[in-house]
Amino acid sequence: MDTGTTTSQPLRRLLAFALLTVAGALLLPAIASASPTHFTKVYKIEKQLDLNGHQSAHEHLYCEAGDYAIDGMWRVDNVDQANPQIGIFGDMRDITVTRSYSDLQQGGDRTKWHFELTNNADGRAQIKLFATCLGGKTVENSHQHTIKVRPLKTTAWFPGSDFSSASLNCIPGKEVAVGPGFKLLTGGDVWEKSFYPGNPLGSSWNWNFVVSTPSSIEVSVLCLRLRTGWTWGHAHNLHVYLKPGFWPLGARTLVKDKVQEKRVACYDGSRAIVGALGIAPSYHGQIHFLGMDPRPKSRAFKFWNTDPLNDLPIYLATLCLDIRTGPQFP
Repeated sequence: MDTGTTTSQPLRRLLAFALLTVAGALLLPAIASASPTHFTKVYKIEKQLDLNGHQSAHEHLYCEAGDYAIDGMWRVDNVDQANPQIGIFGDMRDITVTRSYSDLQQGGDRTKWHFELTNNADGRAQIKLFATCLGGKTVENSHQHTIKVRPLKTTAWFPGSDFSSASLNCIPGKEVAVGPGFKLLTGGDVWEKSFYPGNPLGSSWNWNFVVSTPSSIEVSVLCLRLRTGWTWGHAHNLHVYLKPGFWPLGARTLVKDKVQEKRVACYDGSRAIVGALGIAPSYHGQIHFLGMDPRPKSRAFKFWNTDPLNDLPIYLATLCLDIRTGPQFP
């Protein structure tokens, strides 16, 4: 009896271990594929820039290796006070940005965003540069999916001081336009006045500029695929939406004769990836866009309404990306 007892206990333990091993092996693929969503990776980088009077700069910002620079922006923080009595002129309106675009548009580094800008004032200027970055893959979660982005660009000719570019169109319903950029090719100073989706789906993009002389400008977008790459026989959708919505849902008012900040925020569970701005051409001479801070969930736009008598309207929005993908399919 003792011998039977001592041999049956190890046997039972061995059988139990074998059953657990087999069950674990069967469950591993199910566990690996049971995760219905993945996190997307969105972050920003920034750089402080000081420019002496009448100084120009060519600067770059870089996302992490393998990621995409999907938006670039600047914000004019200060220009030393003008003092005409001693021959110092100019203010924040005299900062001109002539280039802001993704290097991917030139067949180059997708992590890189270009800036070229000039301080046309006499006083020293303080400027902040930003880039918004999107992970080239979803965050690791037993496996990853690639994020797909392709470049699209065209050249627009601006014959006068105030002109709108042709729309750039990604594939409606399958792609969303991000990374709106521009590159002055010929001409003088340029001031960006509007940049906004051409439709509620966000699959196209439009611009308005004011130029000092007839100019040619290359405008560009990045087309973000709304479906991840395939891994382990499945893919996921990305959810991107426009907050608060297409015109006139984003209508705001700028207070007269004041430098001010206006914000647009995404819903909880989303990240702001691209800001959108619309200034009516009739107000281009009074409303001066001084840049934008791309915060994680919002966009903070900076303006100077120089009209001494009137509050003036603008349109603001932001494209928002859910921090999680949709469920896997098929």
